[in-house]
Amino acid sequence: MKRILFAIVISAALAAISSAQSKAPNTVANQLEKMERQAWDAFGRGDGKFFEGFYSSDATQIDPNGIMTRKEAIAAISTKPCELKNYSINNFKVTMLNATTAFVTYNATQDASCGGQKVPDKLLASSVYVKRNGKWQGALHQESYPM
Repeated sequence: MKRILFAIVISAALAAISSAQSKAPNTVANQLEKMERQAWDAFGRGDGKFFEGFYSSDATQIDPNGIMTRKEAIAAISTKPCELKNYSINNFKVTMLNATTAFVTYNATQDASCGGQKVPDKLLASSVYVKRNGKWQGALHQESYPM
């Protein structure tokens, strides 16, 4: 009887650990996907102030216009260089590099124009997030247009 009870307790503990491990990455993935969407929304509004809290102090942004520091990216976004009518994100994937660093990739479809010129509807994006002082922050964002 003691062996059966011990086996039940061990099985329940292992199931709880397994469940917690499988839920943790999904929780991070959900949080980071929400953050990416918030960033898209803020970009569409030209809300550079949002990115002051979103980007880490050493963040870099890479897009078809070049490589920008955090300060340069925030200044550029604040000018609302693009009109973003709508967008969608799909195939969102998170790879945890360690407990405080996550690598995100996804495909996006957008209806946008920058500088009065229509931009391609489809793009590929990647972001690196770092967790500092208990808070996820964007450390790198990159976008490119598929050929």
